[in-house]
Amino acid sequence: MSLAGRGVLVTRPLAQSARLLALLADAGARPEHFPVLRIEPCPLALDALEQSASDADWLIFISPSAIDIAWPRLRSLPPKVRLATVGAASAAALARRSGRPVLHPTDASDSAALLALPEFAAPAGSRIVVVRGSDGRAEPAATLAARGATVVPADVYRRQDGEPDWQHFDRLHAGGHLDAVVITSGEIAERMFRLAGPARGRTLQCLQYCVPHPRIAERLASLGAARIVTTRADDAAIVAGLSEWFLHHP
Repeated sequence: MSLAGRGVLVTRPLAQSARLLALLADAGARPEHFPVLRIEPCPLALDALEQSASDADWLIFISPSAIDIAWPRLRSLPPKVRLATVGAASAAALARRSGRPVLHPTDASDSAALLALPEFAAPAGSRIVVVRGSDGRAEPAATLAARGATVVPADVYRRQDGEPDWQHFDRLHAGGHLDAVVITSGEIAERMFRLAGPARGRTLQCLQYCVPHPRIAERLASLGAARIVTTRADDAAIVAGLSEWFLHHP
């Protein structure tokens, strides 16, 4: 087991970390949750969501957090409302929760790939609710509106700094027990470097990272990181990618 004994930090919010932590442990790693980011629901947006969603033709969920926070408010959607999301893992999670088919791109896991699907090529006359964070990417909503859709943003959560234990991080690194860090968004990468402070900057640049999208790898590289494994965007692929890397770099 190439991950046996490897210390792996998982930096994404706790609600999306449980399965990845379990898979890493099953693979023999020593996973640690290191919450660089936390998600805070926006009550007013959530209160308005059910009505706006009921009038929609499409609901597009931009992130796993959007699904986790918004779906409990959407238990009585009309059958006409169709669901979409940006990645296969999110689509599978939403399909399990909703019992409905979920449209998603199969060749990439980002909003550009979603917008390239035929269903969104000419959405004029459609009413589309985009469920996202308050500081999320504006591109999906803006593109759909430019193509003629009526777009209703539903900013159902905001991102806040997490409270990772940096003293524990320092102990892990000093003891040689920090082998890899999983980063699942460019924002998490930037927050990690900012929250770490200048004194830890060189340490962060020298760590091994695992990311599920080339855009995140580019963001890390811009921050000075050089050792980056890019995988597909699901938990099993992240574990497999790390395992493969350590198999060839013992």
